Amino acid sequence: MTAGLIEELKKVRDFRTKKGQRHPLWFVLLLVIMGTMSGCLGTGWLGDFVKRHKQSDNRL
Repeated sequence: MTAGLIEELKKVRDFRTKKGQRHPLWFVLLLVIMGTMSGCLGTGWLGDFVKRHKQSDNRL
């Protein structure tokens, strides 16, 4: 049986310090993947993507 994307992302080791952990790493990586698949090619575009979809998920 294969694991889903979120389960695989949760296995990634978090290299950030405690101070830099506002959101779980798996969630940040998921947003980056979703934004990239939507055509966002830079950090500014990814930030805009998150702002546009903020209403979809109250964790943002």
